[in-house]
Amino acid sequence: MKTFRFAPRPLAVALSSIAFGMSMASQAQVTALEEVIVTAQKRAESTQETPVSIAALTTDALEQRSIENTEGLIGQVPGVAGFNAPGSRGATSLAIRGFGGGSPANLSLDPAVAVYLDGVYVGKMQGSAMDVAELERIEVLRGPQGTLYGRNATAGAVNFISRKPTGELGVRAKGTLGKYDEQELKVNVDLPAIGEVGEGLGKLSAAFGYQTRERDPFYDNLNGGAGFDSIDRDAYRIALLWEPTDALSVDYSYDNSDLDEQGGLQKVTGFTALDPAGNVSRISALQGTLQGAQFWASIPGSDPRIASRWIPSLQETIGVYQGIEADGQGRVSGGVADFVPTSQNEVEGHTLTLNWELGDLGALGDVTFRSITAYRELQTYVFGDLENIDSSLDANGVGVYSDLVHLTLAQLYAPTSGFAYPFVDGLWAGIDELGVNHSKQDTLSNYDQTSQEFNIIGATDRLDYVVGLYYFEDEGQFDRAAIFSAPLAGAGTQYYENSTDAIALFSQATWRPDVLDERLSLTAGLRYTEETKDIFYDYSAVTTPFGQTPARSTSREENFYNLSGNLTAAYQLTDDMNVFLRYATGYRSGGFNGEVFDNAYEEETMEQWELGLKSDWWDNRLRVNGSLYTYVYEDMQVSQIKSDGGTATSLITNAGEADRWGGELEVQVAPAEDLILSVGYAYVTGDFEKFPELCGTGGTCIETKDAAKRTTPGNQINASADYVFARTSFGDIRGYVQLNWQDEWAESALWTADVSGQPVIYDHAIMDARSLVDARLSLESIQVGDGIMSVALWGRNLTDDDYPTFGINFGGLGLTTEEYGPPRTYGLDITYEY
Repeated sequence: MKTFRFAPRPLAVALSSIAFGMSMASQAQVTALEEVIVTAQKRAESTQETPVSIAALTTDALEQRSIENTEGLIGQVPGVAGFNAPGSRGATSLAIRGFGGGSPANLSLDPAVAVYLDGVYVGKMQGSAMDVAELERIEVLRGPQGTLYGRNATAGAVNFISRKPTGELGVRAKGTLGKYDEQELKVNVDLPAIGEVGEGLGKLSAAFGYQTRERDPFYDNLNGGAGFDSIDRDAYRIALLWEPTDALSVDYSYDNSDLDEQGGLQKVTGFTALDPAGNVSRISALQGTLQGAQFWASIPGSDPRIASRWIPSLQETIGVYQGIEADGQGRVSGGVADFVPTSQNEVEGHTLTLNWELGDLGALGDVTFRSITAYRELQTYVFGDLENIDSSLDANGVGVYSDLVHLTLAQLYAPTSGFAYPFVDGLWAGIDELGVNHSKQDTLSNYDQTSQEFNIIGATDRLDYVVGLYYFEDEGQFDRAAIFSAPLAGAGTQYYENSTDAIALFSQATWRPDVLDERLSLTAGLRYTEETKDIFYDYSAVTTPFGQTPARSTSREENFYNLSGNLTAAYQLTDDMNVFLRYATGYRSGGFNGEVFDNAYEEETMEQWELGLKSDWWDNRLRVNGSLYTYVYEDMQVSQIKSDGGTATSLITNAGEADRWGGELEVQVAPAEDLILSVGYAYVTGDFEKFPELCGTGGTCIETKDAAKRTTPGNQINASADYVFARTSFGDIRGYVQLNWQDEWAESALWTADVSGQPVIYDHAIMDARSLVDARLSLESIQVGDGIMSVALWGRNLTDDDYPTFGINFGGLGLTTEEYGPPRTYGLDITYEY
């Protein structure tokens, strides 16, 4: 196993801004709204002229919202939701328009929202929430993007664009001090260019960016030692730009991001019923077991461990379980765990981009050739509990046992009325060897990917087009030694290796016919994809107190083919208003469940219709953008927690069909000088039209369609006010307030289990609605020598909203858990730019 080493970080000093704009960045220093240029369609164009539902966050907006990575986008952009993997930091599942990728910690699952960093597709959700040293812009494309972004973009795509070297000396420094000893330092340096374009070897520009973030845990460890939910991250980036001629440029970048953190507190909020009918509570079953144990202990000659170990453990367990039920849901100040959840991630990547402007090639028009070559690798290690029950044993072997252990002891003692025999001795030996903890993660993942993309981008008087060829390959290794319901399920390892080889050919063209005063444009695109998925399973033998399950090993391979495309008709009603009608399809790869032996799932497809409006009014002081859409998902991939057999694994199933519709409305207005108001609303409705039956090992099957739920909020509102109160000779006084609200949502499509051979559907642990209020008061544009400085006081979640971010129903393992979002925090930012 690789040992992770992370360099110590310097103490950070202060920072810059956090304000809020809506889907478009806003500069509050002027009256008119800013025009944002994006490259969502492989060429530079205004968001207002791009017939795609797109939200673009510029540098200023990213600073205002304190967005460092994909995690920061959750709830910040209308239509974008998601969650972080419990117990696995740096792994984020994004959802757009009501559908997301599922469990982000599962290495055998591809995302539904394609994430790109400087044009390079990021193949897995593991490690996708790592910090980026210096971002220039983020583009969020809603809806299927199968033509230009390919497979695994059924819900949408997110482009992270880093800042290129300027070729001039420049320094940007940012520091933060905040509550919970939060510290951040970000330094970006541009170096003076060497040489001149078109002379000798040409011009070489370079830039370097470094970022470090630290924060103490939000939750104390009541057993002492490391707490829960800390931050400890580093990221750096080296960028080179070589321009030998005016027509040719070569970009190279290397990025690296490290994480070494304690995970969030996974609070147990309740327990599932013990029987398939849901009538027997686990606490009442434990109380009945305690009475039986006390009776057996009174029989002369019975097993002395009943009185010395079992009865005290039963009493402790009942007390802890009753306390959990009485406490229920809600954030707490501290907690306990047998093993504090920890994550260690290291991500690095190399990108080489060549742009060659070929000029006018006759009928082909002005043509640019582009090549993007990339290699990325990831290693993650996660360890620790997924619940907050302390199951450690004292010197006498007494502690809080899993209720399944207690009930198993009762079943074993019942035939002999409390007398010991080999099976009983075997279970006690297992308790002494493996403990009695409810859950423990212990997983190492390695992943690397290589990609190559070629584009020919052309433009004539009436036609803009792009033709591309794309190749992608990846390899992953997953090694898991997790233990659930110790010692009943025993100890073993799940190991698999999986890989992908994919190639795609795509083209998209926009034609502006010589009719209707040239206000009409028609866009069509197609992408053909071939890919091969394979997996090698190597599951070890599992030794339990009652015997051994033999080792299992097998290999599987499957080929997938897809043709995706889009058709768009856009019409410029006025110089400042356009409407578009878009039909688009998307495709997500099929594959194999790595955490469930020899278990395949099929690809999913999506078809969407969308009617959009983009408009500027009142001399560009009012902007109104909106979309209405409807889509159909076929063979939808749904990620669930499977808890059969005494262990918990992530399972991917094809859910059948989902028909949904919704829309977004985004309004931004500058009613007065130096004041910008923004509001955005997103709505989606619909669950599942078809969902597979659930069958138990006893042969009984039940319908699930009505129980399955959409895993994103139905309503979302983002609103802000950004105002410069005064402009003085010393600096500008600026204030902003932001509200992000979203409706309640189901944390999983379906929670199921097999109990005594019968299929069981458990209730959803619905995630509560959340209302997050952030604010900032800053003094900006302070002249310091040849540079500019700003100072800001900020606060996040000012109302201290107590909201869950994700929950798990462990089904047959008995527990339901929740993880909570950050409490109220505040701090000081300072920035300096030269």
